[in-house]
Amino acid sequence: MPRGVKVQVLSSAPFIMKNKMHVIYVPGLGDDNPKGQERVVSTWRWWGVEAELFQIKWSDQEPWESKFDRLLNRIDELLAQNMQVGLVGASAGGSAAINAYAARKNDIVGVVCIAGKINRPELIGGSYRKKNPAFVTSVEGCISALKSLDDKDRAKILSRYAYKDEIISKADSVILGAKNQTVPIIGHVPIIATQIVFGAPTFLRFLKKLA
Repeated sequence: MPRGVKVQVLSSAPFIMKNKMHVIYVPGLGDDNPKGQERVVSTWRWWGVEAELFQIKWSDQEPWESKFDRLLNRIDELLAQNMQVGLVGASAGGSAAINAYAARKNDIVGVVCIAGKINRPELIGGSYRKKNPAFVTSVEGCISALKSLDDKDRAKILSRYAYKDEIISKADSVILGAKNQTVPIIGHVPIIATQIVFGAPTFLRFLKKLA
């Protein structure tokens, strides 16, 4: 080698490429038989992501803490596989998604909430409290979860809600600093059903842009 020629030595450490995005969909109450939603979520592969439905099983007697641990463990499994992880939560599942995001905000790409029950846990009715105690605890947890998110974190949240919803109002779903969108749909079930089908291309694009 000629004298005076400097050679730059590059690090021999391998450059690790992230695998493509894996989206976890968390449904709301009544997720005991989620086959229909599972079939819909499986079609999200058409938009360039892997996707799965994560069953919280809201109505059983398992405490929220252990349900939440199962969700975090699944997220950690995917992260260990070098996956990019995004979360989509519908209705009660929106609260679970927000709590998980706050716990893993440095690792999760972003979050989408569809008619998410995120705010005002004190307004949850008595029948819901009796049948789904874990749901109440999850929504209560969103208070501290949201406080832990700064402006940059909140910018990675997309919250969509119906123009009129008989179960989850706009005030339950709006997150300060997030991307909040009113969808011209009336009804709780219709907003979820139409979004996971027809809204999927745009909200998955939102997540992929954050990756």
